[in-house]
Amino acid sequence: MAKYDTINEVLDTLYDCISGPPGGQDWERDREIYHPRCVLVRTRIENGKPVAYPFSFDEFVEATIPLLEGKSFYEIEIGRKVDVFGQVAHVYSSYEARETPDHPAIQFRGVNMIHLWNDDMGEDGKPSGRWWIMGIIWDNEREGLDLPGEWLQR
Repeated sequence: MAKYDTINEVLDTLYDCISGPPGGQDWERDREIYHPRCVLVRTRIENGKPVAYPFSFDEFVEATIPLLEGKSFYEIEIGRKVDVFGQVAHVYSSYEARETPDHPAIQFRGVNMIHLWNDDMGEDGKPSGRWWIMGIIWDNEREGLDLPGEWLQR
């Protein structure tokens, strides 16, 4: 298991594990970055109304496997804004989904809003342990909703 002592390492793992050819997701490695009590929330518009689907990690995997069955899926980070205060961090991580990493057609774009917690503190008062994802909520672009330009920069 990696140490996950940087936010970059956690985010790189997040996108690496969900991406791949049909059946290529690495759920066991993915589990390493999530706190056991994390909540993942898929949002969307259904019948003209916003809905949210909260999942534990295991529920998320169970719901996602059929969605990706037989499909090549690559979620690629295209922008990131990180704010850290003490032992907690909030990351706006913009992404686009493609059939392959270099496929010209974008299936969709959106933003993951990720809350992280660091489980140790150095004598200087700064985070010195590993980072855990405590929760993610995400939404995709749609008509009338575009990603803000500042979320498309790293």
